[in-house]
Amino acid sequence: MSIITDAKKDVKDMVVAGCRVQLYFRVIEPKQWTVQGTVRCGIDDHAAEQSFHTAGYPTREEAEQEALRRAADLLGNNVDRNTSRINNMELKRGA
Repeated sequence: MSIITDAKKDVKDMVVAGCRVQLYFRVIEPKQWTVQGTVRCGIDDHAAEQSFHTAGYPTREEAEQEALRRAADLLGNNVDRNTSRINNMELKRGA
């Protein structure tokens, strides 16, 4: 799914960690909210885009929380090449 530009759709745009995140909210039967999300990072020839979707949730807020968690998971896969993964693991453990 690419970035949606239709203003009539229920869409939320934001920038997270320098990447564009777009959430497209839909209601499916019976009264379940789902979100289709797109995360786009980079510019020009170095741009990359990943899409995801959530299961149905009883409220828009719950669906949005899950979508933001999935977007964060995708963004968390980016590795800072200046920092060792081993050092990061030690910091998390409190070493």
